[in-house]
Amino acid sequence: PGPRAPDPMRLTAGAAARAMAARLRPVPGTPGPPNAEALENAPITGVSIDSREIAPGELFFAIRGPNHDGHAFVPAALARGATGAVVAAGASLPPIPADAAPPETPKPATPAHPPFLLEVADPTTALGALARDRRIRSGATIAAITGSVGKTTAKEAAAAALGATRPVFRTPGNRNNQWGLPLTLLAHADHPGIGVLELGMSAPGEIRALTEIALPQAGLVTRIAEAHLEHFASIEEIARAKGELYAALPTNSVALANADDPRVLAQSRRHAGRRIRYGFSAAAEIRGSDYRPHPQGGMTFTVRAFGSEPVPVRCGLEGRHNAANVLAGLALAVALEVPLAAAAAGVRELAPLPGRGDRRPLRNGAVALDETYNSSPAALRAVIAELAAAAPDAKAPGRRILVAGDMRELGDRGPAFHEECGRLAAEAGLDRIIGVGPLGTLLAEAAAAAGAPDTAAAADPEAAADLLAADLRPGDRLVFKASRAVGLERALARLTEESA
Repeated sequence: PGPRAPDPMRLTAGAAARAMAARLRPVPGTPGPPNAEALENAPITGVSIDSREIAPGELFFAIRGPNHDGHAFVPAALARGATGAVVAAGASLPPIPADAAPPETPKPATPAHPPFLLEVADPTTALGALARDRRIRSGATIAAITGSVGKTTAKEAAAAALGATRPVFRTPGNRNNQWGLPLTLLAHADHPGIGVLELGMSAPGEIRALTEIALPQAGLVTRIAEAHLEHFASIEEIARAKGELYAALPTNSVALANADDPRVLAQSRRHAGRRIRYGFSAAAEIRGSDYRPHPQGGMTFTVRAFGSEPVPVRCGLEGRHNAANVLAGLALAVALEVPLAAAAAGVRELAPLPGRGDRRPLRNGAVALDETYNSSPAALRAVIAELAAAAPDAKAPGRRILVAGDMRELGDRGPAFHEECGRLAAEAGLDRIIGVGPLGTLLAEAAAAAGAPDTAAAADPEAAADLLAADLRPGDRLVFKASRAVGLERALARLTEESA
């Protein structure tokens, strides 16, 4: 279910029709003559693309998705009290009963207006057009974030940093596509503060389209790396697609670029307005330094903005790669005029999201880092480096154990990337490496061939859990990482249950 707009949304059917270039008409078969004025002024209190969750007064968008056609659910949405539906012109609709409301959503005996249809060329495009119209009319400031890795963590860091001085809303979860982003904007059409929006893609042109809907005052690209190669021929194509954010930013907006990533810097030049570099390199105007893992977990580093005095940063996220994501959030806050010290205080309580680096205690004093939400070659390289650099506990040194499952959406280059990461894990001196799934098995085999002392392969997460449960030692530090589809969290869940 998509997020909903707060009530009142102050939107009418007529205004929605104009924003979407739609034809407004009553639902066929509605009793009585059509009342044009009543239709024009029919209030809309929210929007939804899920007929099961729609509330009375909301507008239903009949989205044609990969698995379902929303036009089949228009009668159900109206029966639940939807004020109207956005449909494709000429689409075939199931019969719509005139009084189909179920008992739990009774309609007034004399409704102020009949249910209506808004006919458009494409409901998905219309959803974006309506969100853009509402966004222009709102007083919110919008910050947009994209990148191959780290964008969700950077989004959370930016929301925490910005929230130090102003009310903030943000993309819930990773609803960052052509449906999730417009629904988020519409859900906060009356929000007076700052919105931090995540932009995702799987094809060229998608980032540009989302940017043109959101019209951000600030845009940031975290990193450009090997991801979605199933849909792109090269990392250069990925860079151009991510760089659409910079190209589509309004000229009076500010572009923030990761100074530690040459591809991001190159793409940022597509923005005609102000540009700010952030990162740990000397070229950054907002610069981090002195990164250190904290003994009690999390990290510390310092940050300077445009040559200011250093400001200490402390938060509960782990890893140098996450320090870069936190620094991205701080840079966005500074660009939007939050004082650096206040922004740094705002991220102090920042904690890992589920599956994105949260720490789990296991049996025998072992500790696991849960990175099961997703994976890519760049992200896996980063966690290998962090695991290799982890300082052992003097009382219980333990082992550094990598549990790596398949990385998906890499196309024909997938096997080579897994073999490369296996060799890297061996060269990093990790004590034990377990590959999960067919591509994970390639990783483990490559690690063994490169001299790793202890490797194994597991067909599935449950088999990996069995291998680990038989031999957990005090002080062991484990990292679990794989693409979401692998379900590697099941292995961690089994070990966690055994440790309870």
